[in-house]
This record gives sequence, C-alpha cells and structure tokens, in this order.
Amino acid sequence: MIIFCETDKHVEVPFESLKGVSLENLNLHRAQLENLDLSNTSFKNTNLRGSFLYQAIMKECDLSSTNLVWADLRETNLSNSTLINCLAVSALFENANLENANFEGANIEGANFRNANLRGANFKCVVGIEKAIFEKAIFDTETKWPEDFNIKESGAEQK
Repeated sequence: MIIFCETDKHVEVPFESLKGVSLENLNLHRAQLENLDLSNTSFKNTNLRGSFLYQAIMKECDLSSTNLVWADLRETNLSNSTLINCLAVSALFENANLENANFEGANIEGANFRNANLRGANFKCVVGIEKAIFEKAIFDTETKWPEDFNIKESGAEQK
C-alpha cells in the first residue's frame, strides 16, 4: 500500500490495510489519511506534521512522541489513544472524540479542541495548555487537568 503525502514523497508500506499495524518512526509529513480506519495502529515517533486525518477512526492508537504539528484531526475518533509526549502544536482537534485519550507530557500550544469530547482525557503535565483553545469542549469529573489550569476560563463545559 502507498501512503500519499502532499510533499510528493509517498511512503510504501507492506500492508493492505492500515488498521492495527505499526507505522512507527516514519516520515508521513502531510500524509493523506482522511476517513480511514487506523484503529489500534502505532505511530510512535512518526512525523505526521501537517497530515490530513480528518474524520479518521484512530481508536486505541499509540501516538507517543509523534509530531502532530498543524495536523488536521477534526472529527477524528481518538478515543482511548495514547498521545504521551506528542508534539501537537497548532493541531486541529475540533469536534474530535478524545474520550480517555492520554496527552500527558504533550505540547498542545495553540491546539484547537473546540467542541471536542474530552471526557476522561488526561492533560496532566502538558505544555502550552494556556494557549490551547477549549471553547465548548465537553469534559467530566474524570478529565485530568494541570493543577494551575483555570478550566472555567477556558470555555470548556462540564457535562
């Protein structure tokens, strides 16, 4: 299978499907992965900078230490995914399902979580949370925030 990237540096992988496979340590800069089922796939240490993951299904993915700068993850299902230490500066998570996602240690400066489902998500020890957008994002009592973060001023809503 070939993963098309808008950099014209396409990446060939030995899989017929990208669900439940290892795509670790790859350069997938500006990869076109919209509307794909990528559930249970490992993207550890992968460069997904500027990638198009709009409406992808990424349940239980491992995105640890992944570069998600400017990635388009709008309306993507990232429930139960691991984003520990990822670089998600200016990433778009609008209307995404991030239920039980773990962002511990991630850099989310300028990331957009508008209208996202953040129930049970872990934002402990993240970098740049004060510059992230949480307007109308939904969280619950299980959502973990940094101790010094003022969730009431963020625009997120507890439901």
